[in-house]
Amino acid sequence: MSKLFQFDIGELNLTVDNFHPHYLDETGEKNLQIVEAINEIISSLPDYCNIVGGYVNLNNISFESNHCIRVQDKLFEAGKVVYNMLKKSEQLYVFLCTAGKGMSEWSRNLFIDGDLLKGYLVDMAGSLIVDLAVDILEKNIEIEAADNEMFITNRYSPGYCNWNVSEQQQLFSFFPENFCGVSLSSSSLMLPEKSVSGMIGAGAKVKKVPYTCAICGMENCLYSKSKRVVSQAL
Repeated sequence: MSKLFQFDIGELNLTVDNFHPHYLDETGEKNLQIVEAINEIISSLPDYCNIVGGYVNLNNISFESNHCIRVQDKLFEAGKVVYNMLKKSEQLYVFLCTAGKGMSEWSRNLFIDGDLLKGYLVDMAGSLIVDLAVDILEKNIEIEAADNEMFITNRYSPGYCNWNVSEQQQLFSFFPENFCGVSLSSSSLMLPEKSVSGMIGAGAKVKKVPYTCAICGMENCLYSKSKRVVSQAL
């Protein structure tokens, strides 16, 4: 059974601090131009966001050789990192969340108009929004699991930790049609672009661990990008 949630931007408590360290200048001080642009963006977010998320709880899972996870009749080649983090799970929660198409359209139009700084910051805001919304989803999942005397794992998404993004196609098969208003392109990218999907494990013997970039090795990650991208947009 699926559960669907609509989020108000105010629930996410997005502030300038969420953009740290991208608002700093080369001396480590706040760049007032960037801070002002961020505040303008935050005040305009209600006009552009349509934040929706949800999840499906799945049983009938098994962990097989070659770091593969079988969920009902689907086999996921999740890779060593994701497999090891989920392998003690008794259930899996498959989740999906989006900030809505308005954020991507807003950012794209700013780039077309030549406002590179604001376009980049809006793009970043979209990523932050969907991540904060998934935090709330994860908390709901954690509470639901606790009611069944289980703990949860970290969340993992196709495209990260050597989990091939093409497996989005199988992941989406567990959702009702048009769930959260998100679709997949032929190359397995989500539309709207500011969307996140993935899995969270639940079980009596699983645990959450601190995230560490060292075990992932993904180079093109939002959280590993340095503030130089903002500097280049000034």
